[in-house]
Order: sequence, then C-alpha cells, then structure tokens
Amino acid sequence: MRLAKLHERIRSNGLEGVILTAGPNIRYYTGVNSLLLERLFLLFIPRERNLHLVAPKFELGPYIRTSLPITTHAWADDEGPSYALQAVVRELGLRGKWGVEGRVPYRFIHLLVAHSRPELEDAEPILQTVREVKEPREVQMIKRAASILSSAFLRIPDLIHPGMREVELAKKITQLIYSNGAELVDDVLVQSGASAADPHHLPESKKIQRRQSVVVDATCTYSGYYADVTRTYIMGRNSVLENVYENVYEAQREAIGASKPGSTTGHIDEAARIRLKEQGLDKYFIHRTGHGLGLEVHEAPYIVPNGPEVVQQFTVFTIEPGVYFPGKFGVRIEDDVKVAQNGANVLTRSLPRELGWWHR
Repeated sequence: MRLAKLHERIRSNGLEGVILTAGPNIRYYTGVNSLLLERLFLLFIPRERNLHLVAPKFELGPYIRTSLPITTHAWADDEGPSYALQAVVRELGLRGKWGVEGRVPYRFIHLLVAHSRPELEDAEPILQTVREVKEPREVQMIKRAASILSSAFLRIPDLIHPGMREVELAKKITQLIYSNGAELVDDVLVQSGASAADPHHLPESKKIQRRQSVVVDATCTYSGYYADVTRTYIMGRNSVLENVYENVYEAQREAIGASKPGSTTGHIDEAARIRLKEQGLDKYFIHRTGHGLGLEVHEAPYIVPNGPEVVQQFTVFTIEPGVYFPGKFGVRIEDDVKVAQNGANVLTRSLPRELGWWHR
C-alpha cells in the first residue's frame, strides 16, 4: 500500500525512481530500522521494478528476511562499495531523473556518480506527501507517545525547585519519561530566565530562580513515532510573565480551533499571530506555529506564515506559539493535534494548559 502510493507519486512526477538511505523513510517502506553511519547505504526504488539495496554485508539480514521484493547488493569493508554500485547501475540503468531524499550524505552521492550520471532531484516533497496523512496504527503510536510525555509533564512541578540547575532538571525529566515507557528520549530542553528567550537553548549548569519562567520542551518515541510537548512553568508570582502566558495560551487556542480539514497551514499560523498582534506581542513570536509529527519529530506539514498547504484529515502536528523577550524571558506552550473530520483532536489534552495549573 505504501509502496503503491510512492510509485504513483514517482510516475506522476516524471521520475525513474527515488534513492533513500538509512533512516525514517526506509523504515516507513520496509519496516526495518537501520542506523545512518559512514558506510554507504542506499535503497533504490524504481518506478516499476523491484527495490535494490546497496549496503554493508553485515546489515542485510533484516532486509533479506522481509517479504518485500528487495534485491540486495552486499559489500564488505575489504572491497568497498564500488562493485555493488556497478551491479545496481547494470540492473537499473540509473538514467533519467531520480529523486534523492534530503538526508543522503554528499559522500554517498559522490560515490554513486562515479559509476552513473542520473539527473538528481529533491525527493522530499514526494516522500513527505506520502507520509503526511497518517494510518490508524500510526496515530495510535503517536497518541501513546503523547500520553507518555503528558504523564511525565504532570509530575515536573514536583521536580522543580529554586537553586537546582537546568541540567539537573533535564536529567530527572529524561529519567521520568523513560520510566513512563518511552522508547527513545531525545534532548530535553530546560530553559530558565533569560535562557528561555532562546527557543533551542540547551540546558546549562545555571541555577533556576524564583519568579522566572522555566520552559521545558521534550520529545519521545513509542514504536518509532514521536510526540513533542512544551510547557512553561513560573516559579512564584510574576504579573508580567503571567500576562504573556495568558496571551500565548489564547493564541494557541485560536490556532487549535483553526486546525480543520481544508485549512491552509498559513491560516492556522495566522490564527495564532492575530491574537498576539492585538496585544503587541507578534514581533516577539519568532518561529513557525508548528510542525508535523511521525517517524521524525519535524516533518510535514509545517505550520508556517503564508503556508499554502491544505491540511487533511489524519495529519498530526504541533501547535506551539511562543513569545520571547531577548535577555529577559520566554513563554511557549506546545501540544500535539490530529486533524479530524470536524476539527482538531488534542492528543495531549490530559496535560493542563491554563495559567497556574502547576500549583495544584
């Protein structure tokens, strides 16, 4: 089914095939999860014929055992990948236009074009389109990951105390998420005080202080599928922070409400910005409103200003407006939503969002 959809996109875009490497796309189409390392690893999916895999001999096992029609071309460290690449060129020709996924390293392409000269194009629009609309099982995996994160975030207020270091809190949160059943926990961002004005600030040894915002942004996977949650906690009372928080919360509510089948990504993004603009805060909202979730933590659809893409039923993405005052503080609230027939289902709804919930 998935390969049939991809083949349809390949043909409609006038391509001879697409070239993938180890990572989420190969996992999506084959069910096998392989690491992208320095050794050449390429999967060729032609528009008509069987798949062809060029990979180190010791990595072929799962692909040989799969029921998919994959012709394997093994290579060993003592010989290098040249003979395997030559075999693929002989069997597929590798002429005409081929799409290449974005994560294929330049070095792999350099080795390939030493044996053949296909016209290479960006395959990401095709690959993202196929994966964007989620199957029921995929939604269930994302919901499970969202539940794991939500349960962990409910307990974060019990972990935070003035004087603890950002890195210390990040470590405790990571352990908590794993204990809830996560398969993989990527970097947990803990951003306090002025550091919270930098949306991708990594935790440092600085101490958390009272009357500051503490932004916690974490991801985890379940069966390979990502959830992504952010909450802003305020240590003590701070009327300025609380006012900004209320406006970010309302901006998020507006964007969630706009997340319906047929809405454009730009319309959803604008729904968040209108509320902040009314309060003179829009210039401090310095990133997109959200991004898709799936086998990658950032994938289509991207909820960006003026985005023309129309969101469809069963797409899953984040809604995460934020306001950032350089050198002072930041506030961000992020939830995961699935587009349903009548609007957005918030997959992280068990985790409160309203101001002060963390004092309960």
